[in-house]
Amino acid sequence: MNKNTKRWIPAAVVPVVIATAAVAIPVAADASPALPEKTASQVLQLIATSAGTPYSGTIEQSSDLGLPDLSAFGPTGDGDGASSALELVTGSHTARVYVGGADTQRLQVLDSFAERDVVRNGDSVWFYDSKAKKAVHVSADVSAEPPSGAAVTPAEAADRLLAAVESSTTVEVVETARVAGRAAYQLRLTPTDEATLVGSVTLSVDAETGLPLEAAITAVGQDSPAFSVGFSAIDFSAPEAGLFDFTPPAGTDVTEKSVTDADLATAKAEAEAEAGALPEGVDAPQPTVIGDGWDAIVELPAGTYTASPEGDADVLAQLTDAVDGGRAISTSLVSVLITDDGRVLAGAVGVAALQAAAAQ
Repeated sequence: MNKNTKRWIPAAVVPVVIATAAVAIPVAADASPALPEKTASQVLQLIATSAGTPYSGTIEQSSDLGLPDLSAFGPTGDGDGASSALELVTGSHTARVYVGGADTQRLQVLDSFAERDVVRNGDSVWFYDSKAKKAVHVSADVSAEPPSGAAVTPAEAADRLLAAVESSTTVEVVETARVAGRAAYQLRLTPTDEATLVGSVTLSVDAETGLPLEAAITAVGQDSPAFSVGFSAIDFSAPEAGLFDFTPPAGTDVTEKSVTDADLATAKAEAEAEAGALPEGVDAPQPTVIGDGWDAIVELPAGTYTASPEGDADVLAQLTDAVDGGRAISTSLVSVLITDDGRVLAGAVGVAALQAAAAQ
């Protein structure tokens, strides 16, 4: 596995969990079921076998970042902007999820007197916001081209992942647990880098199906997770097929979009540009990764941050503090620095580390 891949695997854990937003799930009294012993590689192999498993369940989400709870206001605006992103990572949230297979999924995020839905049925995807009374329907018209590259077995994939993180992370199977009434293995990733704010990441993996049931991130020096996301209830029977047929309610403003092979080619070119030189004529800002491992810092160039709409500006003003060279948000796990020249730096490190990187 190449150096770039080694660099982004640990750094990707925090933003992924933040984007999902998180919660501690109550467990049954029998919190440590007896299970056959497995190595970390074997648990990762078990996760790989869960692809395509049908299920439905309830996900409870909460966070303890030290940020004010914005969830009482529900989804803000039309779903765009910094305030909407912050709403997803503060307070508590509940969602229902249905998975019928590789191409049938439904996610319902339940807000106060409202809900947001993402429904996929084959090549058709719906995004619906009941509060805004808006929906976007995306239809795909692409060729069924098989993926390229050499195939790997679950065991090989597990070994590659462990090899990629071994220099910066201790990976071990710790005590077993029950999550949503299911017996689970717990896989813990502990950074060896003292500069990061992340103390550990724990994945609870269903012992029978291999499906991850809960993910939790604990900050350095804390006992309780600062972020976690998991099931409070789960059913492994196949959901009703009708759940994946979506019709927007009367009065919904519907926007139709389509995705073609040309769109996919453009997306591929953009992804390749992020890893190297930009295509001719393209001058979009590209992120720079400073360092590697858990203390990696992502920097967006000058001019990335500009004045936000008034609502977002008010939220950011309340959450940020003035520091040398700009304004910063500091949480138990992640810090963000917005410099005076419009650069944005973020990472699972303290603000001082971001300021030092910005000064280079």
